[in-house]
Parts: sequence; C-alpha cells; structure tokens
Amino acid sequence: MSKVKIRPFNVIDHTDLPEIKLDRIPVDGDPLEIDREMYYVCETNFLENDDKKIGVIPLVVKNPSKVANIESYINCLSIAHRRVQFRKEKNICDFNDCDEMVIS
Repeated sequence: MSKVKIRPFNVIDHTDLPEIKLDRIPVDGDPLEIDREMYYVCETNFLENDDKKIGVIPLVVKNPSKVANIESYINCLSIAHRRVQFRKEKNICDFNDCDEMVIS
C-alpha cells in the first residue's frame, strides 16, 4: 500500500507544518500528531499538481485572543469532539468512569 503525502497547515495562524505521509487521506475531525502536538483535520484543499494540502487546527491554542475567527475554530473542534468515545469494557460510559478514550 502506498503512502499519501500530506502538506498540513495550521488554519489558526496560517503556518505551514511539516509534510507527513499517511496510509489514506484524512477527513474532517481526524486526529493527526505533528511534531508531538495533536491537531485535528479541519479542511481539505487539493492542489492541481496532486499535492494534498490539509487544514488542521491545534488541540491547544496559544494566545486565543489572536485567533481571527474563533467561531470557525470551535466548529472544527466540535466535529472532532463528536468522534470521541469514552469506553469501559467495550461499552460507552460516562467520562469520569471510563478506562479509555477512543477517537474513531
């Protein structure tokens, strides 16, 4: 199986992040670990020459007062949050009583 090259960029501050190789093209809400920080896919733009440019949002936003569109960030984070499940013994459970957190 061939890997797909992804060129992520931070949609909050519009900075390019290091290129990564994945098994598949991620979809909105997918988690990505880049340089030991957690990001979530927020928007996907395909460029003409088959480069894959993926917009991501960081889990932790430093200096949130500088976020130009905080509502957009919260909407993207909400998509990612819906994919989080808390489980105990393979069943859904309450946050305070769980053994694991899974992002599907």
